[in-house]
Amino acid sequence: GKSLVLAARAAKLASEGKSVLIVTFNITLWHYLRDLIVRGASRGGWMNRITFVHFHDWCKRNCQAPAFLNRYAEIMAPIHKIAYNDSIDDKEKKRQISSISGPILDDAIPRLAMQAALSNIEKYDAVLVDEGQDFLPLWWNALRGIREQNGEMILVADATQDVYGKAGRWTDEAMSGAGFSGGWAQLKVGYRAPSDAIRLAGDFANSFLPPESRDLPETDQGSLELYESTVNWIQCDHDHAVKSCVNAILAMHRKTGRQGLANADIVFLCDSIDHGRDVVEELTTYDAFRMKVAHTYSHNKSEENRLKMAFWLGDARMKATTFHSFKGWETRLLVVYIANFRGPQSRAAIYAALTRLKRSEHGSHLTVVCSASELQEFGANYAMPVD
Repeated sequence: GKSLVLAARAAKLASEGKSVLIVTFNITLWHYLRDLIVRGASRGGWMNRITFVHFHDWCKRNCQAPAFLNRYAEIMAPIHKIAYNDSIDDKEKKRQISSISGPILDDAIPRLAMQAALSNIEKYDAVLVDEGQDFLPLWWNALRGIREQNGEMILVADATQDVYGKAGRWTDEAMSGAGFSGGWAQLKVGYRAPSDAIRLAGDFANSFLPPESRDLPETDQGSLELYESTVNWIQCDHDHAVKSCVNAILAMHRKTGRQGLANADIVFLCDSIDHGRDVVEELTTYDAFRMKVAHTYSHNKSEENRLKMAFWLGDARMKATTFHSFKGWETRLLVVYIANFRGPQSRAAIYAALTRLKRSEHGSHLTVVCSASELQEFGANYAMPVD
């Protein structure tokens, strides 16, 4: 519900003639937020007052001013040296860049962008940040420099979905230094996901996530009988994981053609680009999905960004992406593959994936395929009987 709140606020502000900047961490979230905002339009003609950007692209744009361009290039040089080295394959480039990028992208570049923002003449009446648990306080403070005097800023977050391990940096001291006072305004009841999915995600969080990071929604008791849903857990071994995922997706395909469901409603999520590509390749051998899967699986950074920019809700094809790239989105037909259960960030990503089911009066369905043996006992509680 938090993205819906942010989208509604952006729509209202833009319809009043105000300029709005919406900032995300993930590229793929842009299209989803844009769709939500368009739905909330009271009249046309004001979408040009809303600008969408992901944080590090905003940093790059800010630092293109002559006074900051050379310093930006110096800071980014270690990353560019790896990225433009043709003797390294794409997967190894990602690994090497990941090992050095933290101090550069988390600290040095945002600090430079914050300096550039102070002299930036382009300011906004409102700056809205979604998935705030993925941001650092420094990033938020950098964005404060482009807010118009007497303008507003909104930060929406869910610490339970702390997939990058940043939420713990938002201490009381950091919040105070970022201009906040008082506690968070909380959305306590879950209206977006059906009760079965909320129950599964809640049980997972209570079993495997640290207590200090849990912020779990309550079930909307008034709608328990209104929104039909199913949840199924399929445990398998790693060697049969691709086939099990494909079979689960084909089972979702058999639900399409009625109750307003189509291939566009089917989403497959996993935490591995390699596994995702294997599933997509296998799927495209079936007539129903031949050349009809929109995905973001590529180790080449430029290609991955291109695929993400083309990844949007209105695409008529089935969709496949990673846990991280689907954060903030929702769908009625969802297949989630779990392979890695090690570490708090991996578990937070699984929780985030389990909460992506969208409730509907016409029904919604979630299937979890899992090859992580640590979750076999937990998953048995949600396994449907096999005929």
